[in-house]
Amino acid sequence: MKKSAKILILALCLVLLVSASAMPAAASSEVPYQTYTYDKWGNATPAPNGYLPTRSIGGAQLGCGNFSSASDMFYSKALERVFIADSGNNRILILREDFTLEAELKELTRDGGESYTLSNPQGIFARDDGTLYICDTGNQDVVVCDLTGSIQSVLPRPESNLLPDNFHYQPTKIVVDKEGRIYIISKGTYQGLIYLDADGSFIKFFGPNNVEMTFSRRILKIWKTILSDEAAATMQQFNPIEYGNLFLGEDGYIYATAAGSENGAALMTKLNPLGIDCLPYKTSGSSALIFDVTVDENGITTKLDTNNGLIVQGDENGKNMFSFGGIGSQVGLFQRPVSLIEVRDKLYVMDADKNTITEFTLTRFGEMVRNAISLYNDGLYQESIEPWKEVVSHNANYLLAYTGLGKAYYQMKDYDTAMYYFRLANDRANYSEAFREASLNTIRNSFPYIVLGIAAAIVLIVILKRYLDSRETPLFAGLVRKFRKNLPAGKE
Repeated sequence: MKKSAKILILALCLVLLVSASAMPAAASSEVPYQTYTYDKWGNATPAPNGYLPTRSIGGAQLGCGNFSSASDMFYSKALERVFIADSGNNRILILREDFTLEAELKELTRDGGESYTLSNPQGIFARDDGTLYICDTGNQDVVVCDLTGSIQSVLPRPESNLLPDNFHYQPTKIVVDKEGRIYIISKGTYQGLIYLDADGSFIKFFGPNNVEMTFSRRILKIWKTILSDEAAATMQQFNPIEYGNLFLGEDGYIYATAAGSENGAALMTKLNPLGIDCLPYKTSGSSALIFDVTVDENGITTKLDTNNGLIVQGDENGKNMFSFGGIGSQVGLFQRPVSLIEVRDKLYVMDADKNTITEFTLTRFGEMVRNAISLYNDGLYQESIEPWKEVVSHNANYLLAYTGLGKAYYQMKDYDTAMYYFRLANDRANYSEAFREASLNTIRNSFPYIVLGIAAAIVLIVILKRYLDSRETPLFAGLVRKFRKNLPAGKE
């Protein structure tokens, strides 16, 4: 009896021990946010998590001391390096892909050995050859150097007759295209991006935003037409929205985000080499929305909403894939997120107030969605169907999957099935295209029968006429006489 009691107690202890060891794992797997997408009516609906927060990275963990108001990150796939503009500490950090520290650039070196001290650097860009472009905002310079901090050139305030007299140069963000041409955002500059040649000479303002016409501004515009020129000149001037951030895509297009907006319009533009916005959809959001953006090889955009602490990911047509995050102190939530990069299948978000970088890892559900999109973009339409159906089996309300299925069947010329899935997705534009093609197919398939029917009708009419002409039946003769009688004189 005593032996049985001991065995029972031992078993209970083992159960409690296993439960206790499992509790931290369960707690760590909890996500502090609800991922959502949108239904056919535009309402936010819960969705399986596409990304999970896996760790929070601070400067102390990297062995370089805490971050201080860090403002920008850049990832170079060619160099397999991550670059951080740690503004408050006046330095640039170079990390490996696994986020281990490789180098710290604070005191740069000129050609003659003279040192150059960074002051509040707020932007960083790296070319594939290892050339770094640093927006040294405090010194109002753009510093060009290598990975060791050896300066190649310093680009001061550009000089040109096209620049206004009151132009104040504060470079904050920068990208450089394959030809070495430089595109800079200068704080307070509303005329567009500053477009420089490779040697730093000013070319022009590039891709200016349109003037945002709110209701109050429309009223003021009407008043200006009524008032005299002198009175109108004293009223508030309407300027375009200035840019807040920019990203150079692999396709060579520049994705630029607005620094602020009163009505949430035109929050992102896609500028072609001529500076013309060719984004196939329009973004919108809350007032004064400021966010960063990154775009992958499949055209998937990941945007960072600073005001609301949200990460919003969408496909190449702007269809929502995942929206997650929020304001808070837990890992996965933010206080003031300012920069976003995508490294392989992970996202990293810099928080300037928490002075940390949060790592987000793609989930199995997220992998299924991205795999289906990748297969479709590679022209493997048949192969993308099964992954999309698997997505639907995990979440029947995920409208992007129905759109993906519809697009796959559309490319396979199965327009009826495509219409079925577009209807489920409430995708009216694509449904109309599929309906048009299905209608044309019906006409094409029926055309031989239509021609045959018309030919048969003509032959039948000819035979009938010849028969009636050769044989005037009483009925036919009476009809002819009645017809001739009713003709006007001279028309017989």
